Amino acid sequence: MRVSFPHMGNSYIPLSALLSNLGAEVVLPPRPTSRTIDLGALHAPEFVCLPFKVNLGDNLRALEMGADTLAMVSGMWACRFGYYGRVQHQILRDAGFTFDSILLGRDDLGSVFRKFRNTADGNLAAAWLRAFRVFRRKAAAVDAIEREARAKRPLERDRGATSNALEAGLSQVHRARDTREVDTSLAEGLEALRSVETDERDEPPLQVTVLGEIFAVLEPSLNFDIERTLGESGVATHPVLSVYRWLMRPLKMDLGITLDELRARRATRPYIAYVLGGEEHQTISGTINAARKGHDGVIHLYPFTCMPENICRTVLPRIEEEYGIPVLNICLDEHASPTGVSTRLEAFIDLMRQRRKSAGGRSTSLERSPG
Repeated sequence: MRVSFPHMGNSYIPLSALLSNLGAEVVLPPRPTSRTIDLGALHAPEFVCLPFKVNLGDNLRALEMGADTLAMVSGMWACRFGYYGRVQHQILRDAGFTFDSILLGRDDLGSVFRKFRNTADGNLAAAWLRAFRVFRRKAAAVDAIEREARAKRPLERDRGATSNALEAGLSQVHRARDTREVDTSLAEGLEALRSVETDERDEPPLQVTVLGEIFAVLEPSLNFDIERTLGESGVATHPVLSVYRWLMRPLKMDLGITLDELRARRATRPYIAYVLGGEEHQTISGTINAARKGHDGVIHLYPFTCMPENICRTVLPRIEEEYGIPVLNICLDEHASPTGVSTRLEAFIDLMRQRRKSAGGRSTSLERSPG
């Protein structure tokens, strides 16, 4: 089995570990580029959201590289993401590709479990248990290394030093074969990041919460690597979402994630009374929590035509006014430009610095058309 799946941030590290430990050969497409987006947009419906087009482009490139199986999460909820797998795989078959599908959803877990009976070594249940242990440990390691990099980057002396250490640490975790090697790689990666030289600053870095649709928040090819851009501009970022949280949330294996979700829904109830199927509760509650923590601003990332986040977009001005925190809304589609996003980020950073100097200033929102 030569299996592949779309990129989303660094989720490829734990997902590759899960599949390879079940005996599959993982075909990893290149990180998404403009060619990936163009390929996906060519075959996708015009008004579908950008993550769909990027995922479809990833799958196309994987099939061109020899993948014979495509894996994707599947389900039934308000966000269209639950239908990505079935729709994308049908589009690819209509385009002439032949492959097997692994659609991981609540309704057919048994068939997914049995898919690997001919590839896994020994007892299938034991193989799944071993694979899941490495999968979970790598997801946690990726989360820890990313957090350390976000804290270090705004203070680094040599621009890019933190990003280089981050890339090296993640690569080492990716190569680890078992939980012991993952733990060793994590320790070495954290040590490398902590050894990055820093400069003393006259004032602490600006603190910014990053939230919105999960793919837009986590995938640097979609958001123009906003986390690195802000960090190297002296801004500390605090994303509400992470690869670890996205992977562990449906498994109900981390009590902290479950409790955070319940608190988010409670905080959001006065603004959104229904479950929309996306990250709307994390978006609304994350903005409120950013104000309560004293953060300098919030950046809201969402794809054009994303229903849950567009509804949040109409609610956020009220929260800006009530809690006195500026929000920069960035809508992303295949026509958004890195120059346009960079210019808006520079203006937002200037705004936050001015507000910090004049404590008690009113919240100001920056909202313009994409790109």
